[in-house]
Amino acid sequence: MIHYTNRDQFIVSAAGCMYTEADSLESIMAGNEKGANGCTMMLDMTQDGIAILCARGGFRGTDGKFHTAASTDFVDLRRVYPKLVTVGQAVELAKSCAAKICVQLCNRHVCPQVKIALSHADYLDNAYFGGLELPEAAEEARKNPALHIMGDLPTAPPDAAALVRAAQEAGLFGLRAAPATLTRELCAEALRCGLFLASTESTDIDEITRMLSFGVNFIETERPDLACALLPQLAEES
Repeated sequence: MIHYTNRDQFIVSAAGCMYTEADSLESIMAGNEKGANGCTMMLDMTQDGIAILCARGGFRGTDGKFHTAASTDFVDLRRVYPKLVTVGQAVELAKSCAAKICVQLCNRHVCPQVKIALSHADYLDNAYFGGLELPEAAEEARKNPALHIMGDLPTAPPDAAALVRAAQEAGLFGLRAAPATLTRELCAEALRCGLFLASTESTDIDEITRMLSFGVNFIETERPDLACALLPQLAEES
């Protein structure tokens, strides 16, 4: 059962926030310490099918060689990068911080593993999934109806009402886009129809302020300290 509505707003720390490593547990902790209500996990999969935090497709070893996740099994990749983090570890830490989770799908095939990790932690309702444009997101939503799949928008739609209707019919949880794409018209229509809205990363104060005023639910940023400082100010002005 979801304990929040699409009128609630949350600051979500980006992977690598506050100058931490993007694929680290430290990133989740840093966001939490600076007041974020959630965190972003960029997930990929090793050659032997293990879901891991991996923002760049792989890791560079001490020999200077780049080892891709898709062509390296988990044990070998951990030798290259000893701080390798599995999805289960990341979910448990986010839960201990009571954080919402943005699952950024670098590889859509991780969905079943993420579902298992979230279900085991009893945390399915506190996670949403981004990284797939509308057709792929709709397909994934059909295959995994228990997951909160969002459709990523590359550009602002010419007809906001038609796009929102298509997202509803596809069974999507909501829409996710860059701040410039989240127009007032699109946000108002999506929220009116019960969809949730999420942004991609921004550290621009004007952009964050605008998204807060538009009602965007999940605002992603590398500087949660700055973004969180805007919430009481916005409430006071309202």
